[in-house]
Amino acid sequence: MKKTITIKDIAERLKVSVATVSRALRGSQEIKPETKEAVLKMAKDLDYHPNLLASSLSSKRSKIIGVVVPTINRFFWSNSIAGIENVAYTENYKVMIFQSSESYQKEIEIVETLANSRVDGIIIAFSKETENFDHIQRVIERDIPVILFERVTEEINTWKIQTDDFWGAKEITGHLIQQNRKKIAHIGGPLTLEVCRKRLEGYRSALLEHGIQPNPAWEVVLDDFSFEQAGEKMEQLWATPEKPDAIFCFADIIAIGAQHAALKMGISVPKQLAIAGFGNDITSRYLSPALTTMSQPSFEMGKTAATMLLDSIQQPEKKLDYKCISVKPTLVIREST
Repeated sequence: MKKTITIKDIAERLKVSVATVSRALRGSQEIKPETKEAVLKMAKDLDYHPNLLASSLSSKRSKIIGVVVPTINRFFWSNSIAGIENVAYTENYKVMIFQSSESYQKEIEIVETLANSRVDGIIIAFSKETENFDHIQRVIERDIPVILFERVTEEINTWKIQTDDFWGAKEITGHLIQQNRKKIAHIGGPLTLEVCRKRLEGYRSALLEHGIQPNPAWEVVLDDFSFEQAGEKMEQLWATPEKPDAIFCFADIIAIGAQHAALKMGISVPKQLAIAGFGNDITSRYLSPALTTMSQPSFEMGKTAATMLLDSIQQPEKKLDYKCISVKPTLVIREST
C-alpha cells in the first residue's frame, strides 16, 4: 500500500518546520515567496493531498456545505444547484449534493451523514414524504446552520427561501380566466407538501375572485411528479361528462404529460383545451404548442440560499435573525393558452 504523504514528510525533505509548510500550503502572506514555491513544488512531487477531515477538526470549519434536493433531473433543482455552487465556489467552499428521491427515510440518512461529516451548513428541499422535521431540528441544535429551500415548513424556525406559490398559481389561473376559460381543472402534487397546498389555494382563490365555484372533481392530486401519471389523469378528466376547457398543472413536467396525452387523443390545444404549467422548464418553450408557464428565478434563488447559509456560518450571531424570503415568479405566455 502506498504511504500517505503528510506535511511532516514535506517539512523533513525541505528541512523546515511543519508550521512553515502548513502556512505555505494555506497561502499565508507570512511565508517568503521562494519558500512557498519550494513547498508547493515538493508537495506536487510527493503527490501530497491534504486531509480535509483533519483540517476541519483543527480549524472547526470543513469549507463544505451540503445540499439535499428531491431530484437533480428537473430544471428547477439543477439550476438552483448551479446558483448555490456559483456563490460557494467564489467563497472557496465545496458543495456536496444529494438527492432524496422523494424518500423521507433516505432524507433522514443523508442529513445525518452530512451532519456527521462535519459540513459547515445544509441547504435542503424536503421530500414529498416528509411530514416530521425532527431530523432537521436535531441538526440545528448541533449548531449547524440549515436553510430551507423552496419546499419549506413553518414548524422549523430557521432561514427559508421559497417561491410565492399562492400568488403565482393565482396569477396563472387568472390568465386562463382572462382567456375566457371558465371550466378550469388543476392537476397538482401530493398535499403533504406546503408548495402543493399553496398552489392549489392560489388556483381556488382566482376562481372565487372571478365568481367561479371550484369543482372538487377537477382538483386532481398526483402521487408522483411524473409525465406518465399526468397523462393518465388527463385522459380520466377528458372522460368525464363535463369536460374542462383549461388545465393548470402544478409543474411543467405535469403540463407536458397532460399536453402530450391531449394531443394523442386528438384534442386541439389551445382551441379546445388550454394548458398551463409552472416552473418554466427549459423544454417547455420547445413544445408544439409552446407551454404557458410561471418562470421561477431558480439560479438566483440558489445564489440567495447559498449567501444566506454562508452568512450564518461566518457570522453565527446572524443565525437567530431568521426570515423567510418569498420570490414572485413571472408569467410567461406562450401558445398553449
